[in-house]
Amino acid sequence: MIPRALPAALLLSLLLASCAPVASMLASRDGAGPPPRQAGPLTVGDTWTVSGPIDGRSVTTTVNVTDLVDVPGGTASVSERDRLEAFAAGRVGYGVARYDPDRRYVTFTWVGEGDATYTCEVTSPLGLPYQGRLTMQRGGQTVATGTCEASVRQ
Repeated sequence: MIPRALPAALLLSLLLASCAPVASMLASRDGAGPPPRQAGPLTVGDTWTVSGPIDGRSVTTTVNVTDLVDVPGGTASVSERDRLEAFAAGRVGYGVARYDPDRRYVTFTWVGEGDATYTCEVTSPLGLPYQGRLTMQRGGQTVATGTCEASVRQ
């Protein structure tokens, strides 16, 4: 004679076993946390290498996307206040990545040597490496133009 509790115990063990894969998936998702914030092709944690020939030489920089914040006209890797302070102080190597969702433009701007500011504007971010227009400014005036390339390391 089979005890009455045995069928219930078997049913319960089958039910718990069928939940194991779901519990495992949920645990791995929760352990990894939410996905990093994105704005167009920019993702928190990315490092972009931007380079190009301009004014008879080649310039290169890296722009780290440590955060993404809302700024006028889009999303950027730093706040507008931090950007303005860094560029006003001429902090060489300081760079900003920005995405404009209305125009679907990606721009990388950085402070260079000798009071130069460089901007790589990518108007067709279709395939990596991105190709764009590089401008060099001094005192707010464009003094040279060239081409640029931007690629990401994740």
